[in-house]
Amino acid sequence: MIIAGTAEPTPLRNTQCYGMRMATERFSISMSAEVRERIKEHAADAGLDVSTFLTIAAQAQMDQQDRVRRIFKPFEEARDEAEEQAGTGTWAGDDIELTSEERGEVAAILGRPTRDEDAA
Repeated sequence: MIIAGTAEPTPLRNTQCYGMRMATERFSISMSAEVRERIKEHAADAGLDVSTFLTIAAQAQMDQQDRVRRIFKPFEEARDEAEEQAGTGTWAGDDIELTSEERGEVAAILGRPTRDEDAA
């Protein structure tokens, strides 16, 4: 392919999706000149055009995030369940009735009179 105004043929794109007839959509992103130049350098070092390089990098990042989400999903579900239970006001042991002696021990620890002493 020859670009108008040049005598040099330009290399065909080495974008993987062109040979597979994959539908693509163009969109733009904003970044600093420094980041843009680094991307161009890394893409060239990898033998890829910028679009393919960024697509591969983005896919790798998304795959990593998906793996992390799968690993932490059971923990997040357990946390959500614990928060839901905590919001109900029902706590482990709420249904246990203390004996008079146990209430006295708790009151002594807290430095408070027992209900029996209050009534007297």
